[in-house]
Amino acid sequence: MNDQNHDCCTPSPGEAPGAPQGGCALPPSGAGETGRRTIWASIGLGVLASACCWVPLALAGAGVATGTLGAQISWIRPWALGALLILLLGVLGWWARKRLASTKTAADCCTAAPRFPTLAVALLTASFVSAWAAPRLLHEGKGPDPVAAAPIGSTLLILATPQFDCAPCAGDLPRTLAATPGVASVQMDFDQRETRIVFQPGASVDATLAAWKKDLGFEGKEIHRKRM
Repeated sequence: MNDQNHDCCTPSPGEAPGAPQGGCALPPSGAGETGRRTIWASIGLGVLASACCWVPLALAGAGVATGTLGAQISWIRPWALGALLILLLGVLGWWARKRLASTKTAADCCTAAPRFPTLAVALLTASFVSAWAAPRLLHEGKGPDPVAAAPIGSTLLILATPQFDCAPCAGDLPRTLAATPGVASVQMDFDQRETRIVFQPGASVDATLAAWKKDLGFEGKEIHRKRM
């Protein structure tokens, strides 16, 4: 939407567009600098909101064990998403208020109607949607059922692990847990937010859980334990 001036602000022949007319002065605008700050804020908040997804992936790609890092920093996501939403509503509210004020009274006939902040709104919306959808876009399936190949005499343990809601949040943790002596298989169900662990016959379940909590920061609420 282009800037629109009322007739009383139409420049006379030989006058530069936007020059004060009939004693009306158009106040300087800082919208350009504010718009740039808004754009950078939208990008930064979007990156921050999806940090629990891309940071573990980046570290894992560099060969660094991430453990429960994704889950530990996942608390940032709702705050960053909330800030993005507030900023988006603030930009739209600012534009609407300025737009209405530019035609509110006859005395305001020389006030230029502000342009719609298309770029800022588009980037804010894109940052919000991409950060919100990142866990689903990077989501991996829960894999084969660990119970199907469980040896006789093994123990099935199901833990509620709501802190892990996507594969990037878990990082390489499932592989680390599965490599523990006495563990037959580990399956993380990110949709149900549960972790299913099959322990080999004779394995010390409680001692293994205590070691995982101490060394890896992994823990969950036990909701089911069954001897196979």
